[in-house]
Amino acid sequence: MALDHGMLNVPLEKRRKENELFVRKTIFNNAKADAKLLYDLMDNRLIKAEAKRRGLKLSEFREVLKDIRDFKPKQAPIVFKKFIRAA
Repeated sequence: MALDHGMLNVPLEKRRKENELFVRKTIFNNAKADAKLLYDLMDNRLIKAEAKRRGLKLSEFREVLKDIRDFKPKQAPIVFKKFIRAA
């Protein structure tokens, strides 16, 4: 493998931060993939009932669930398990 002289000019601390960001991004992307799978397994009747209980339109409640799926995927398993029927 050839020596990358451009990389040698980057401070070691900055290289470590890039590695940490890569790890965090990988964890986030894995959680997001899991959240998408759980979102697809949710039961529509349970979602409708919860939206009605909260006094929201179904479309508004679905938007909240999509935001959790896309932007807070680590919370998705906790939130979405209420809407998945056991087989």
